[in-house]
Amino acid sequence: MKLRQIAERCSDLQCTEGGELEIRMVCSDSRQVKEGGLFIAIEGYRENGLKYVEDALRRGAVALVVEERFRANLKEHAGAPICYTQNARKCALNIARAFYDYPSKSFSLIGVTGTNGKTTVTYLLEAILRAHGKNPGIIGTVSYRYNNVVEKAHNTTPDPMFTQSLFSEMRKGAVSHVVMEVSSHALAMDRIRTEDFDIAVFTNLSQDHLDFHADMEDYFKAKSSLFTSLRRNAEVVINSDDGYGKKLLSLTRGKVHTFGISGTPDFLGEIDTLTLSGTKCSVNGQEFEMGLVGEHNVYNFLAAYAVSRLLSIHDDTIRAALLEIKYIPGRFERVGEGNVFVDYAHTPDALDHLLDAANRLKIGRIITVFGCGGDRDRKKRPVMGSVVEGKSNLAIVTSDNPRTEDPIAIIEDIRKGLKGQNHLIISDRKEAIFRAIEIAEKDDIVLIAGKGHEDYQILKDRTIHFDDREIALEAMRVLGK
Repeated sequence: MKLRQIAERCSDLQCTEGGELEIRMVCSDSRQVKEGGLFIAIEGYRENGLKYVEDALRRGAVALVVEERFRANLKEHAGAPICYTQNARKCALNIARAFYDYPSKSFSLIGVTGTNGKTTVTYLLEAILRAHGKNPGIIGTVSYRYNNVVEKAHNTTPDPMFTQSLFSEMRKGAVSHVVMEVSSHALAMDRIRTEDFDIAVFTNLSQDHLDFHADMEDYFKAKSSLFTSLRRNAEVVINSDDGYGKKLLSLTRGKVHTFGISGTPDFLGEIDTLTLSGTKCSVNGQEFEMGLVGEHNVYNFLAAYAVSRLLSIHDDTIRAALLEIKYIPGRFERVGEGNVFVDYAHTPDALDHLLDAANRLKIGRIITVFGCGGDRDRKKRPVMGSVVEGKSNLAIVTSDNPRTEDPIAIIEDIRKGLKGQNHLIISDRKEAIFRAIEIAEKDDIVLIAGKGHEDYQILKDRTIHFDDREIALEAMRVLGK
């Protein structure tokens, strides 16, 4: 595509030279620039893309996009045409959509946002759509996948250049629906265009990401932006049992549909049976059975069910799809044959729901291994400690992904929320998992929380292979459990 063609499609981009240049790729990361690239210099939260203009040019960039306010900074690069914009971050999204020729127009785009439950809802919808004879693509926390392609996820919602490129590949692969987890970061940083969504889903909202958002109101504002700028004919699915969901009802555009297990939502769920093997529930009188455990997964199913019905998918098809889902990776995922479970819960609310589910099902004790991630919201650490200690018979505090922080300092933050005596501090995560399984007796439930599907641990100076599921299996084998 020629540079002038991109500029013609982007009202926020001014290009006065180089219009006939052939643009072969668009990028905002200089390390990924290739010959014929258009490099977009975005001022990030830690770095300014202007620092990497020289690197981008060396790697093959033939034109640049910078913000108008930096015009004076780039006179020395007169050899490469420079296009100007008022907001490079927003313009990057428009450029990516234009360069890949608006790929999301070729399929139905479904966005799922909320603090907890996004991944489970997307997995449920993927299975239901397949059972319905459709060809879904998924973009989420665990992976990006369509047809036979599976790529490990780097961000819940990737940057716009990657996303639009992925959309383009999905279009080539005849994908019928794309189900996408939409993070608050992506919404705040203009990684996605909300008007492109055909259906938007809100699961819930609770404390998280306050290292990025100023406060809960700012966090809610970011999440709600998916709904406040939708097309009028878009469909909206909201958890009306959630306080923020109720607040969202009066703000959203589009046609609203509610779900919950109380009041009079459009999709009213009722829990019939909860066991460690699965759940029986009903929606508007129709009965369903699934292998997912806990009340929180009933809410996740209700969200997926509501979307499915909006897509005119029959209840029997939904039932058939549920039979195919044994577990969601790292979401109350059973390890081995016993009662050891790995879960991604890493917020106070997610831990609360996880432990509530376990307490409703327990025969013996609940032993919970958990930690908190470094370089993330410190305010939630003591809250998480209080939740786990209060709802477990034994809490084992350990390291999670400490990143650049001292693991012991993170544990000390957690300890501020521990008031009783039913806890152990074991900073080495492998040792903590071994200890939990060693202590556990026949009817006890061991919960290993925080990392879920992740197969790595991020330390200060390196990232190592670390999978809670593998460690738990090793412990069970070594200890004869």
